[in-house]
Amino acid sequence: MNTLVESLQQLGLTTYEAKVLIALTRYGSGTVADIHALSGIPRSAVYGVLTKLKEKGVIDTQNTKPMRYKAIAPDQIIDRLKVNYEKAVETSLEQLEKICNAPDIPTDDDAVWNISGVKNVTDKIVQMLDSAREEIVLASTYPSLDKAMDVYPIMEIITQKLQEKIDEGLKVRITINENQVVNKKVQGAEVRFYSGEVSDNLLKGGILVIDNKELLIITIKNENIPMNLTATWYNGKEQVSIFRHFIEMEWQACKPIAYRIDQ
Repeated sequence: MNTLVESLQQLGLTTYEAKVLIALTRYGSGTVADIHALSGIPRSAVYGVLTKLKEKGVIDTQNTKPMRYKAIAPDQIIDRLKVNYEKAVETSLEQLEKICNAPDIPTDDDAVWNISGVKNVTDKIVQMLDSAREEIVLASTYPSLDKAMDVYPIMEIITQKLQEKIDEGLKVRITINENQVVNKKVQGAEVRFYSGEVSDNLLKGGILVIDNKELLIITIKNENIPMNLTATWYNGKEQVSIFRHFIEMEWQACKPIAYRIDQ
């Protein structure tokens, strides 16, 4: 019985609605008093539940005194619930897409989110790259980030997304360490490399800036495998401008390579 109730809930019924529908299916028909006794739900809730089931098209009513209620055939119940479920899915998707794409909805200008785990950080990077419309800046000079990229398929995913954005006409700038130069293949990106020693005081990770509007600071707390990879996402103008200043300083300190990574 519990399994059936849970299954009907997944098709859009409440617990009370599922119990009433099961009772009517099992016993054929009944009055409000009968349904209360057979289903076990409070009598005060029976009328509301029957109204909802009638709206969903899974029960019929008989105009007698007292009024009696009857469930339709099981295969018809499932067909009706499937139709209702599919309509709910389509409506939800349509409304969510409208909310997501609405240009006039205000956003939190000072939002900060912490993200943990390789998969979650990678998913956030991909989401940010997908949202880029003008420029992408990726600072990844710290060697330990390279270790993470060798163990996990982070750079492969990033490279694919970067290439897609370059093909769309976006400007992409990347800073890397000198050992990365021969490893990364992003056709059309402007690349510079850092050849000096990396201080322990420098950020152990990398920074991603999208359209000068949002940034992600990727941090490696533990260089052992599996790595403790975390990130902090900002979209506040002040935070973005501060870190963008340091990224530009790093860009100037890095050496331009004689060829682009597409060679």
